[in-house]
Parts: sequence; structure tokens; C-alpha cells
Amino acid sequence: MSTSSQIKIAIVSGEASGDLLGANLLEHLRPYQPAMQVAGIGGSRLNAAGCDCWWHYQELAVFGLVEVLKHLPRLLRLRKLLLKRLLDWQPDIVITIDAPDFNLPLAAKLKKHGIPVIHYVCPSIWAWRQNRVHTLAKSVNHVLCLLPFEQDFLTKHQVAATFVGHPIADQIISPSGNRQALRKQAQLPESTSLIALLPGSRDSEINRLLPVFLQAATLLKQPVTLISALTKTDHQQQLKQWHKAIAADIPLQLLTGTNAAQSALEMADAALVASGTVTLEAMLCNSPMVVAYRLHPLSWYILKWFKLYKASHVSLPNLLAGKTLVPEILQHAVTPATLAFELEKLLAGDQTELRHDFMRLSAQLRCNAGQRAAEVVNSFLNKT
Repeated sequence: MSTSSQIKIAIVSGEASGDLLGANLLEHLRPYQPAMQVAGIGGSRLNAAGCDCWWHYQELAVFGLVEVLKHLPRLLRLRKLLLKRLLDWQPDIVITIDAPDFNLPLAAKLKKHGIPVIHYVCPSIWAWRQNRVHTLAKSVNHVLCLLPFEQDFLTKHQVAATFVGHPIADQIISPSGNRQALRKQAQLPESTSLIALLPGSRDSEINRLLPVFLQAATLLKQPVTLISALTKTDHQQQLKQWHKAIAADIPLQLLTGTNAAQSALEMADAALVASGTVTLEAMLCNSPMVVAYRLHPLSWYILKWFKLYKASHVSLPNLLAGKTLVPEILQHAVTPATLAFELEKLLAGDQTELRHDFMRLSAQLRCNAGQRAAEVVNSFLNKT
């Protein structure tokens, strides 16, 4: 290993959530390695945490089988350039975060050159393409898992792994106040039902889900107010345009800022959300939700035809509970009428039991994830 003044750590993050995970890890690792040098692929959060970002994570943020194929030549060129730069730089350890289709082949090459690799966020191999567990075992030295059942799955397949918990669970301890009080503070009407619209962060998710979310709101039988928290400027403009065209008669407020999504979920009576990390945020905020998702039609056809998806659920609350807590509406079933029907049921029903389940599951994920992850990384650095 390099001397303490020369410790080199590379991080390769694939999207916004990985940028957050990496930054959280670095903040907890720095007391152990105050003189470390960090470089790789990331965004503003990793950069602020001391990472020299050679490329922005948006270069990797592609989702879906068909979408990846369109960008494959560019991604392969980028991976080749990144590998050369890493081998020239010779880091003491490489931390790959999510983006397994990009990161695992990179990790395998690095491992062959004697550079240890820790992969942060277990790929969803328990859900689909389970044969990837063998690739994972050959490619990385250790896996940091966000969900408790992932460590058990990997251990059964002889993959070294540690459940560290979920950093988002550490951040969202509990809703910050009474829903009505929060609405009053945000100058939102307290007399109508408040619906949060959170259709994801990728362009494809926005295009496939946001219009149908707005259409569903127009079918609700009771007066509602819509609230959203899209972060990208172009997504905000799309929301305003589609709202004007589809649901102009329904009040809409767009929240901005670091914790906008959390604020929206804490205030909402119910939420329409894309399948993904936002379902975890909604659970942590005790927000009843309807989960929806649409893939490119060809991607969906491939998944269904070859039976590639093995898990019984797609949303994190249901996966953690091992049963259906929240409705999941997928692909062709994602229609305005279906989403409106499920929202009406949420708004009319008693959600006490659901919120109790959410609180129980949330407690299982609060493990000071950044600290646990930093301890594993530091252990590797001390052994190298």
C-alpha cells in the first residue's frame, strides 16, 4: 500500500444516488485516511467530498435494455479510457458504485491487475439474471449491501459481503412534523387532498410516467392539489407544459431544493411514484404510495419472454416486507384509470397499519451506513 500521505482511492459512480452514496462514504472515511487522494467518476456531491471527477456520472446514467444498446459504443469507449487512466494512476482500492453492467467488467480487469475492488450496492441478482452472482464473485473483492436479505443471498453463493444499511434511512429519521402544519408552512391548501407526483429522475421515466400521472389526477373524484419535486430544469419545464395541457384546472406546486422530494412526501396524503429509490424515500416518510413503472416495450418484452425477473415484487417496501404493502402498476397496466382507482383507495382507506409497517421496515435499515461502509474500506486499505 502507498504511504499514508499517498493513499489513492478511485470511485466510479453511475448515477445521482451513487453520487450521494460515495460522498457519504468519503465523509466517514476521511477521519481514518485524512490524506487520501480520491478520483474517478461522480457528480457535485462527490466533488464536494473531495473527489476529482474525471467524468460526470451522467455519462453512465442509461437505463433499460434497449436504451443501453443505443449508447453501448460510447459506454465501451468510456470504460476503456477509464481503465487506462486507473491503471496509470494505480489506486490502492477502487470503489465501484451501482451501474453493474458498466462497473463489473471494469472491476474484473482491475482485479486481474492486483487492484482490490469493493462494489457498493448489490446488483439485483436476487431478482433477475441470477447467474451474475458468479460474475460478481470473480470481479470484486467485497460487496457493500444496502438491504439485509442481499448479504444472505451473496453469502450463500460464496461472495464476501457486508450489510451496511441504507444512507437514506439514516437521513430520514422520521417525518419532520404534522402534515397539516407542514402544508401551512409551505402555503399549500389544507382542505384538499395533496398528491405527490414523483416520476423518477431519468428522461425516459419522465416521458413515460409524468403524462399518465397527470391524466390520473384529472380522474380523481375529489378536489386535489398536486405537488412535485423534479430537480432538472428541463424536467421542470416539461412538468409545467404537460400540466397546462393535461391538468390545468388542478393546482400544482413545484418544490425545489435539496430535500424537496422528502418535503413533498411528508406533506402528501398519497404519492404516485416511479419504482426505484423514491419508493424507499416514501416509505421512510410514512407516505402511502402507488408505484408505477414502464420500460421500453422491447425491454419489457425481453424480460417477460425470457422470464429474467425472478422476484415477486419490484418496489423496495414490498421486497423488504416480503409481501404486498403497496400497489405496483407495471407496463401496459399503467393507465390513468388504474392509477386513479388505486389513489382513490388510498385516500379513502385507513393507512394506520401501513404506516406501522413502514416504520418497522425503516428501523431495520438505519445502521449508520456511511460509517459501516467506511470501516470495511479502511480495513481493506490496512490489509493492502
